[in-house]
Amino acid sequence: MPRSSPRSPNLRISVIPILAGIAIVLGSSLFLLRGGSRARRGDEGTYVAMAASLARDFDLEFGVPDVVWAESHAGGPVALILQRARGAAGSNGAETEVGPLRPRGRIAYSKPILFPLLAAPFVALVGEWGGVVLNLLALLVALALARAYLEQSGDLLAARDTLLTFVASGVVLSYVAWRMTETLQVALALAGLVLTFAASRSGSGSGEGASRVAGSLPPPSGRWAARRLASPNADLVGGALLGLLVSLREPNALVAGVPVLAALLSRDARRTLRITGAILAAYAGILALTWAATGEVNPYKSIRATFNVETGYPAGERGAAPAARFDSPDELATSSLALAPLFDGERTAYAAVYFLVGRHTGLLIYLPAALLFALAALRRSRSGGEGGDSHPLVDRPQRVAALLGFLSLALFYLVWMPANFFGGETFVGNRYILAAYPCLLVALRRLPSRRLLLAVWALAALAGGSALASEIYYRALDPTSQSHANAGIFRWMPYESTASNLDGRRDRYWSGDFVRFVDPFASPETSSFTIASDGPAAEVEIATRFPDRPMNLVAVADAADATLAISDWRGTRRYPLAHSDLGRASGCIVHVAAPAWRRHRFWWSPEARYDVRLVRFAVETKSSAGATLRLRYLGRNSPQLDGFAREAEPIELPGSVVAGTRSEVNVSVRNSGTWTWDPGAVTPVQLALRVSPMTPGGAPASEPRFALPQAIGAGETLQSTIAVSWPDVPGRYRVSIDLVVEDLAWFGDVLGAPLASAEVEVRAK
Repeated sequence: MPRSSPRSPNLRISVIPILAGIAIVLGSSLFLLRGGSRARRGDEGTYVAMAASLARDFDLEFGVPDVVWAESHAGGPVALILQRARGAAGSNGAETEVGPLRPRGRIAYSKPILFPLLAAPFVALVGEWGGVVLNLLALLVALALARAYLEQSGDLLAARDTLLTFVASGVVLSYVAWRMTETLQVALALAGLVLTFAASRSGSGSGEGASRVAGSLPPPSGRWAARRLASPNADLVGGALLGLLVSLREPNALVAGVPVLAALLSRDARRTLRITGAILAAYAGILALTWAATGEVNPYKSIRATFNVETGYPAGERGAAPAARFDSPDELATSSLALAPLFDGERTAYAAVYFLVGRHTGLLIYLPAALLFALAALRRSRSGGEGGDSHPLVDRPQRVAALLGFLSLALFYLVWMPANFFGGETFVGNRYILAAYPCLLVALRRLPSRRLLLAVWALAALAGGSALASEIYYRALDPTSQSHANAGIFRWMPYESTASNLDGRRDRYWSGDFVRFVDPFASPETSSFTIASDGPAAEVEIATRFPDRPMNLVAVADAADATLAISDWRGTRRYPLAHSDLGRASGCIVHVAAPAWRRHRFWWSPEARYDVRLVRFAVETKSSAGATLRLRYLGRNSPQLDGFAREAEPIELPGSVVAGTRSEVNVSVRNSGTWTWDPGAVTPVQLALRVSPMTPGGAPASEPRFALPQAIGAGETLQSTIAVSWPDVPGRYRVSIDLVVEDLAWFGDVLGAPLASAEVEVRAK
């Protein structure tokens, strides 16, 4: 295009490169602020281990050197996903002489091998950052090809701004830092699509679709990328890249099929065969390498299991027991993908909502250019037809095929795997859709207007600002990859389960309900959780099969004027707590929650539908010292406030003891009531002491607990010996032994007297 053209870039100034630069700095800051653990687990840990294994000993077999590496990793022991070839037996403790990629034994890493194969040379040069280097280089090469492709429109400035918006306004750059396949998938899809589409436009093949636009474009420049696009074999190279894309995740075949469908719609049989042949050849080549390296063709359909330092690694002297886990179907981490869809209309409907606006998967938040580019691709040309654009980037068959490619991959995960959005299989911004994102770029008939691009950046600024605020204020509380979603606009998006919750650290099953702690602002314990007045409200996802029952809670605060505030989509209700002894406040709360916003089967309980609510809990106090509040969730069950009955044999307490020593006290008490004393309940029954000083200068009052050895049903007798640790400060103390229902009542307060009570003289040593 001549420089004198009115669309020449030197006659216009664009702010988008500045915005893209800010986005790059912001993305880097979020990664650095993320902090947290250097530990590797799951997918990323396995990919890092695979690349390190290839760089170290040129194979993907899991043997003794791999165990040493996994256990001595600088970030802590690595959690891995491994596989065993069908019919194999034993572990890989013995070392044998092998060649590159040839398996030594039967157990190998179980992830697609393309990424570690490409990353291994960089790992050998720069260590674990090698995967990041690969991601960055692959993305830069793909972007260079895409820029040359977009510049065929004749507007170099708009081409640059469109590409910067595509890559920098969403989460594409964020994935560069993760040593996984998402960035490589974007790069392969983008490069493969622009090469095959450019080949169709250049007329390098035969057929009606190619001849329609041949000769209508300006000649390619002398740059490397432009020469690649104009190469006679561009469609073969592009098809091969798309075949590699399929090897990383098989549903990506829906993206690889875009140029094939476009050629079919253009009735270009020769190009259809060329591209299809290149895709199949590349895919078959990776399958062959996978079989040679691991003994299995498809890692997603192999016998897979997850291993870490707690379960052990199935190799070496200690490998027999971990290897046996392969024989247990309860331990396998296998793909649920099948030819028949796992269709569930309810979950698909909810998943579609989350696909657009979910807190961790929302397209509008994480890829704001996607929908706006799709709308731009669907708009009719100014003259009402295809001929209204002087240099259309795509013809109608290509545009239709590209839009269908994006839509079909989205529908695949929404229909074939609807539990994806509720089972924790997502990451940041729904990583499964990233491979289809380039389809929307190559679907553009003409480059978007500056107004449309700035609208994309406005959405990106809103999400990015919220993410940065969350990292700055709350990163110390949440080192996970979800720490960006604790503030701002994300706080108002509907919540869906994410991978960081799957390990069970923040999941509880209390009173028959599923309770998931969404953010880091609550501290969950075995049977309760704690919130503080100086922190944000803690959000909790509560799923119950009994929607018409109110929520019962027991609250205990360490401030006398504490108030519990419970909020949901309908509003906020406040429950002042009653003042109790020792400057505390407590109360039993019956809260009628707003109607559920979600109702369907969950991945962890497919036999029943659950009503789901998001509830926020906060504690308020006027005390300058603030307040901490402990909550016990009883669900539909009312707190046990009656039926306290027991019969005890006399308990002997010593009259005099030495400070700092311990005494054993035998307790025998019969449950003469009608309900079970359950130490594992949400409000557990325990033995407890009350130790109160009777003379000035004594040790502070204390109430140590002793867990019951087992549940004591009605009519059964508790026989237990407790070890009482006496105060270190000499003096006279009132000591009582009793049963207590945690945060509800002491048996003695209800029945009139504890099991035993005496004055004890604590003597100096």
